[in-house]
Parts: sequence; C-alpha cells; structure tokens
Amino acid sequence: MKRHFTILIVLLLYIGSSRWFFSDVMDHQYAESILTLHDRGIIKWYPDGMFRPDQTITRAEILKIILEAKIPADWQSINYVFDCFPDATDQWYAIYVCYAKQNNIVKWYPDGKFKPDNAVTIAEWFKMALESFEVPVEEESTARWYNQYIDFVHNNNIFSKYALNPDRPITRGEVTHLIHQLLREQQWDITFDNKRSNLSAGCLRPSQPSTIPYTSMVNGIQREYITTVWSRYNHNTPSKLIFAFHGRTNSNQDVQWYYNIDRVWDKDGIIVYPAGLPAGGGRGRSDGWDRSSELRDFALFDQLVQEFGDNYCIDLDEIYVVGHSLGAWFTNTLACARGDVIRAIGSVGGSITKNNCSGPVAAMIMHNPKDNLASFGGWEYARDVLLEQNGCYPDQHRPVGPVDGNCIEYTNCFNGATVVWCPHTQDYGWGSYYPHNRPEFAADEIWSFFQKQ
Repeated sequence: MKRHFTILIVLLLYIGSSRWFFSDVMDHQYAESILTLHDRGIIKWYPDGMFRPDQTITRAEILKIILEAKIPADWQSINYVFDCFPDATDQWYAIYVCYAKQNNIVKWYPDGKFKPDNAVTIAEWFKMALESFEVPVEEESTARWYNQYIDFVHNNNIFSKYALNPDRPITRGEVTHLIHQLLREQQWDITFDNKRSNLSAGCLRPSQPSTIPYTSMVNGIQREYITTVWSRYNHNTPSKLIFAFHGRTNSNQDVQWYYNIDRVWDKDGIIVYPAGLPAGGGRGRSDGWDRSSELRDFALFDQLVQEFGDNYCIDLDEIYVVGHSLGAWFTNTLACARGDVIRAIGSVGGSITKNNCSGPVAAMIMHNPKDNLASFGGWEYARDVLLEQNGCYPDQHRPVGPVDGNCIEYTNCFNGATVVWCPHTQDYGWGSYYPHNRPEFAADEIWSFFQKQ
C-alpha cells in the first residue's frame, strides 16, 4: 500500500512538471502562446496547477514577463539591484523593477511609487510591449493617444480592434499572446506587414454550398432560420454577414417582409433571420432561468457565425445585427455580450440587459417616446450602456438626419464606434396609430450607418 502511494505521488509530481498540467488552458484561444512561453521558461503556473488566462495581470507581473522574454538570462545572476522605489525594496519583483528603472524601461507615478499591484489596461499594455520590443509604430494625429498601438496590433492580425475596449484591464492570456507574436517576429516566423486578414475559413472553399442552409442543431435542439444569399455574393470575395431578429409576436417570415432589408441591402452579402423558440404566447430568445451573460440564443448566434464562416466567405470584421421590439432588446443585449464579434447594430424599440460587455460596437438605436409597448426609459438605458461600452463622451454629440428621426450622433468613441440615438416621431404603421412602429426610413438609414463603419 505504501509503495502504491509513493508511485501515485511521483506520478502527480511528473504531471505537475508537465506543460499539460495547465488544466484551464487546453481549450483556451491563446493556448498555443501560453504553452510556448511556458516551455521557454518565461511564464509559470500557479501552485494549484492553473494559469488563469482570463485573470487580470499586475504591473509587476507584466514587467517580469517582458524582461524574461526580451532578456533570456538567469535573472538570479543579473546585477542585484533592490530598493529602487518605496514599494519595490526586497520583494520578488524588485530585481525586475529596478533593472527596468536602471535601463529606462519603466516609469513611475507622480508620487514616486511604482505601484506593482496596479492592473494594466489594454492600451497601456500595447504601448508598453511594442516600445519594449522596439517595434516601429507609425504615429497618428488622433484624439486618443493609443490609437496607433491599437491599429498596429489590428493591422498585423494580433488582435481585432473591433474586439477591444482600450480601458479594460489586460488579461494574462492576452499578455502572453502578444509577447508570443513579438518573439515570433524577432525570429522571422512572421512578418509585421500591416496587411489585415479578416477572411473566414469558408473563403478557402473552391465554391459556395450547393444548398442554402435553413436549420442547425444547437444544444440538442433543431433551430430554424431563413437565409438570403445576396445576388452579388461571390465565394472569392469576403461578404458581410447580417442577423435580423424578430420580436415576440412576429415570425422571421414577418420581419423578412417588413424589415425590408432584403430589398435595401441587395448587394454582396448574406442575411440570416433566426426563428425564436415558443415562449409566453409568442417567441423568445431566452429561458426564464438564464443568466444575463448566458442567454439561450447567444449560443444560436455563436454557432451560426461559426457555421456560416466555415461554409461561406465571410468578412469577420463585418458582422452586423438588427432587430425590432424583443428583437431590438436581444440585438442590444447581444451587442454587449458579443462586442468582440459584432461590428455594428441597428435596433428599433428595445431596451437592454447589461452583462459583461466586450469590445465597442457601433450602434444606431431608434425609439418613439410615445411607445406604449416598450419602455422609453429602458431604451435610454440601452443608449447609456452602449455609450459606456464604446467609450463615447456623452457631452460630445451632434444632430444628424433623417429629420423624422431627430437623431443625435455621439462621436469620439473607441475605434470610431459611434452611437446614433434616434427618438423618432413616426407614430403610424399600416394606416393606424402605432408608436411601437418600425419607421419607414429604418432600413435605409441603418444600412447607410453600417456602410460608414
């Protein structure tokens, strides 16, 4: 028995020393970068065998990773220097902080402290990493100091700027991914040529599918949708992908007719009209027990993006969503939850459920103040959530058309992701008073808005 116990301990120690002990990394999008940097001794796991790739990272931790990647040496033998800041004296990170201070790599706060436990934002991290690796970044004259760094990682296919909130703290996985790409460039594995690649896997297909899809299995349930492949679609050219979500009492056949987007947007893309599942006398997008960050039809959206991207040539930087009524609520909510996927939205008469908002999403949102079916206050809240998500300044706005829309455009947002807020006055639909109406100009104006993004 004692012998078996000893063998078990040895086996566990062996597993613990292996790169495969990162149990929270194997299915992570940055797994390759994490494991590569681990193999090179640049990063380590926590004592419990986890790496925690989605956890935020401190200034001290980031500095250690940068220096160990940039200067592959035995740090115990590098010129011991300590006590260089009031908060960097003899702690584990002091040798890195003080080396960086000696070599003008790091700066301090106005109070003279380094503040090693402070989180680092995405914008700060990109500037810190690119300058530390002496990567030439073209300077830009823009209102936001970090745009040049964001554009660099975007144009060189490291991250998508449409998926980034520059003020969000960077994660351990994201730090590892950027360091890995910088090392690959130094070793001539890749070249930073500023040529953005935004093609889905379907762009490698020799031809488009022979039949247009209309059903998919999502979490064991067959989901139905209408698909319009535009007349000018070409499998050799990346196409826009647009999702149109119906309201509670309408069907996807109804909205294909009255959204009018098939007519207005007949260019070179694909429109998908997903049908909701029966709920409360109509059709819904969630189950009653869903958490706000895991609404049932988030999975439907995710799977359809994947399937259409695999089978058609899709521009992954041009995925759009529209909706009215309950479809508008879901569109607005999806923009928050999938801001790293969606480029822009256009919604009419809906609120929002705030969750863990990701990257900025350009938005044109319309609502009639007299609407007696959807709360105008809920719609104002949707505007405020989107302004926060997009980093827009609430006091920087201007009036824009159309006249009946009474629209206000909020400018100077992250990556140009503006928010257009339209308290429209079209009270009539199909000849009767109906302030919950989708205004006649909606399709044209939303399409024009999408084209500007």
